[in-house]
Amino acid sequence: MAFRFTLHELYCDGGVIGHNPSHWGGTWAYRILEDGIVIAEKSGVITPRQAEMETVSNNLTEMLALVHGLSALPSDWTGTVLSDSQITLGRAFDYWKWNNVPDWVHQWFVRLKLGLIYWPKIKHILVQGHPTKAQLEVGIGPKGYPVSEHNKWCDEACGEQAQKWMAERAI
Repeated sequence: MAFRFTLHELYCDGGVIGHNPSHWGGTWAYRILEDGIVIAEKSGVITPRQAEMETVSNNLTEMLALVHGLSALPSDWTGTVLSDSQITLGRAFDYWKWNNVPDWVHQWFVRLKLGLIYWPKIKHILVQGHPTKAQLEVGIGPKGYPVSEHNKWCDEACGEQAQKWMAERAI
């Protein structure tokens, strides 16, 4: 059963290369849908040097996925942001503290948020991460949260970025 949330959706996910926190870096991915159709998707890697930190954490990459996704939206976008990171959604929508996130990421988010003229209308949903095929079929994860093939795509894109990064360095 494919669960549909809204007409416009932004899915985002992040991960680390190796253990959390990672001395190698992390990965991020987002996917944007309009009326159920994928209109944009992107993934990437960030190293500790690029992050201006000693290590890269999963919480940082989850937030980077959201920020990269927001940067791809038009200023008049409204819809739903979906993430399996409660801390990312809390920071973005519920004024949670931005501990252990570089200031440049926070400032980038603030600029993007101010540029989205309908920000107060944008909704957010916590989805269950890493769903199985059976969970995708029923649309619910083991903790009762909804699951989505699009969040799974983001997770898989992060894994592919990590594998590619490691292969390029023969790690």
